[in-house]
Amino acid sequence: MANLELVIFDCDGVLVDSEPIVNRIFAETLAEAGFAITYEEVTRQFVGKSFVTCLEMIEQIYGRPVPPSYLARSKEREIAALKQELQATSGIAETLKEIALPRCVASNSSPRHIQLVLGLTGLLPHFDGKLYSCHHVDRPKPFPDLYLHAASQMGKAPENCIVIEDSVTGVQAGNAAGMSVLGYAPRDRSNSLHHEALIAAGATLVFDDMRQLPNLLEQWK
Repeated sequence: MANLELVIFDCDGVLVDSEPIVNRIFAETLAEAGFAITYEEVTRQFVGKSFVTCLEMIEQIYGRPVPPSYLARSKEREIAALKQELQATSGIAETLKEIALPRCVASNSSPRHIQLVLGLTGLLPHFDGKLYSCHHVDRPKPFPDLYLHAASQMGKAPENCIVIEDSVTGVQAGNAAGMSVLGYAPRDRSNSLHHEALIAAGATLVFDDMRQLPNLLEQWK
């Protein structure tokens, strides 16, 4: 890396601990709609992917689309659960205060979801409106479009950006964009196989505590 100028954060699983909640609601509402799937299967197959991509995969797996009423019902339940249960990732608030570099968010979630979860956890002011969604580009992660869009909007060259990601899909996207990628895999939500998968997808290294990030970025510079 010539010069580290921008830190790009994924949202779900990196800034906020939303994935266990979202995956649970997704599995429950799919099961209620007649698609037999477990929480573990949802976690294994869909983490890091856009909602549209997940629904396309469901249609391919089961040979039929979800009913028209599914989307609104699922989102309503998800929002209610997030409002009750959501927490910021452990250590992230302190970490963001320590990082002086420009930063932004690039997520496969919708703009509405990103605003909601960062607002609920008090993290929204840390990003000054610099929030980028896969809805802003033609293709979601694992394609590089979103990360390239974020870098362009922030006025930075891809090679001077570093991405913080927790999913294979996201790591692949950052790598494809020509950026350095650090994998985040907290001890309570991952195992050695997940660490290995992030490295195999292109992460330079994997860390398990957000409080480590400022020192890692200092070493990177």
